[in-house]
Amino acid sequence: MALPLISARLPRFVGRDAICVAGFALLLSAAYLIAKNTSAKLMIAGLVMIVLSDPTLLRERLPRALMLGLAAIGGLAAWTALGLVVNRAAPGPAGEALASFALLALVLLAGRRLLACCGLRFICGALLAAAALSSVLTLVLHVSAGLAFSERLMPLGRAGNPIPAAGGLCVALIAAVVLWKDAPRPRSGQLIALVACAILPILVVVAMTQSRGPILAALIAFAAMLLPCRATGWRLFMVAMLAWGAITALIVLDPWLRSLICTDAMNFCRPSARMQIWATVVELVGQRPVFGLTPIFRFDDPVLVHAHNGLFGTAMFFGIPAVIAALMLVFAYCRHLERIDPSLSFFCASMLIFSFGYMGSDLPNPFSFVNMHYFFLWLPIAFGLSWTAGKAADARG
Repeated sequence: MALPLISARLPRFVGRDAICVAGFALLLSAAYLIAKNTSAKLMIAGLVMIVLSDPTLLRERLPRALMLGLAAIGGLAAWTALGLVVNRAAPGPAGEALASFALLALVLLAGRRLLACCGLRFICGALLAAAALSSVLTLVLHVSAGLAFSERLMPLGRAGNPIPAAGGLCVALIAAVVLWKDAPRPRSGQLIALVACAILPILVVVAMTQSRGPILAALIAFAAMLLPCRATGWRLFMVAMLAWGAITALIVLDPWLRSLICTDAMNFCRPSARMQIWATVVELVGQRPVFGLTPIFRFDDPVLVHAHNGLFGTAMFFGIPAVIAALMLVFAYCRHLERIDPSLSFFCASMLIFSFGYMGSDLPNPFSFVNMHYFFLWLPIAFGLSWTAGKAADARG
């Protein structure tokens, strides 16, 4: 199955390809425009449409990297199931926890089909357009409600929280950089105007969410995208871990930094309870270091909503062995990106760096139920794993 990675021409979609694009449109609309409770079901429906539109799904062998990715998800699901048995979890919540892994497998298959049908350029353009429309409508609703621009903003869409919403919008900013980098030169004035008009409302909304973690993670990802050498292999793994470490360290230093910079405890200077949360999380990991507390665990304290850190949360939910296994898989994925198309590798590497930076302050369970992390973590992983050697030349058109 050829992969149209970057094409300067707008593709024409007919038949099954039209169904795939319709599924992608439903996925984006649900994520960026529709309220939380309804959007999850529609996002799943969009993923199902994309996968079912694949005429090669049962006829062609999946790429080896993608099969290994699906096997890894299956292994993590099996480990989680064992932890649920050990923790004597009730069947209902246990089933919901395991269903999240089935959805991740669906995302990987959907990513393969989406990349083959649409190509990376179309995907990035669609992400940018959906995020821009969501941002404009969010600003209109915010202003029409008579709210001040200094008041923390809640974007439209699935997230239902400013932090994951900002993460979903930062995906579009990274996509805009990829589009700009791969645009034919000299770049036309029309392209410059379109990109500027799209990113401006997104930047405003991201700033108004006052979500420090995603904003800093995006800045780190943009800085990494400007590196003279391509961040792949062990270098990419190190940059991703440094992104996570930098955000985590800034939270540790938060009281000291606020004492230097802030004059009040408002907006961007609001205090964070993450250090208190992490102390509790470390204590809980010590109590269940092998299998963790499983994803069905919930805090009963209004302050301790969740672990607020991807690696700490994974250790708490799935145990320390799961964290080690997950990092080994990430390292293997980083090595894999060395061997794929440079444009696709650039996109996937940038998203991975952003994801790890984001996990320095949020996303306690990277394997959780459908939300905006599907766009900045799992779909890019699916794209990277779906690349097949020998077909990239045909894919460029």
